[in-house]
Amino acid sequence: MDASLIKTHLKNELGMHDEIIALKQLKEKPPDIPAYNDKNNICYMMGEVLEEGKAFYTTLQDHVCLLGCAATGLDPDLQTLGDAERQESEQFHISGINIFPTAELQARAEQEADRLFPKFQDACRAVVIGPFGDVVEPDVLIMLGTPDQVHLLTRAYCYGTGSIVRGYAGMGVCRMLLPYGILNKEPVFTVSDRAWRRALKLAPAQLTLVTPPDKLLIMLESLEACR
Repeated sequence: MDASLIKTHLKNELGMHDEIIALKQLKEKPPDIPAYNDKNNICYMMGEVLEEGKAFYTTLQDHVCLLGCAATGLDPDLQTLGDAERQESEQFHISGINIFPTAELQARAEQEADRLFPKFQDACRAVVIGPFGDVVEPDVLIMLGTPDQVHLLTRAYCYGTGSIVRGYAGMGVCRMLLPYGILNKEPVFTVSDRAWRRALKLAPAQLTLVTPPDKLLIMLESLEACR
């Protein structure tokens, strides 16, 4: 898979100019990729990829958001929080950044997330994040596009496979999309959440599409035929 050719094709055929972010889970820290060496939310880490074009690996200690760690597989146990972790998460999401107005509503959302989204069973040691082409054999690609661009890609995928592409909204993007793309190995999209839109500096008319690389190839192969 030639990343530069794919990006050129997306630019010429669909007008997609934003960098594609690649993500890969690893069982061990990579010796040839720089460590992140800071603490942040994963959405802001991805924003740094877009702004600075850099690739790096992160570990559990680098992440501020507990559920972001669960969404990348760095700590699958965080998908089912204990009392202390849940209290910390509630404090962060309710008092800190106003994701939910009450602990009861956050708990309801977590129950719905447990029903909808797949869960990692095994922890990875590191997650590599960087521009598409700089991450070897990524698990998923994170793409930003207008509703029309995302429509054309998902329409092409359904045209080429007969599979329906799902979309989710309301929670954090990492929780909704990354486990789905990595474990189910299917494309999935969202209108994004507040923190994600701010961190990646999305324009008002931009959506987020997450897809395994091989499924992106199917989209591109079917794109012209299904128009």
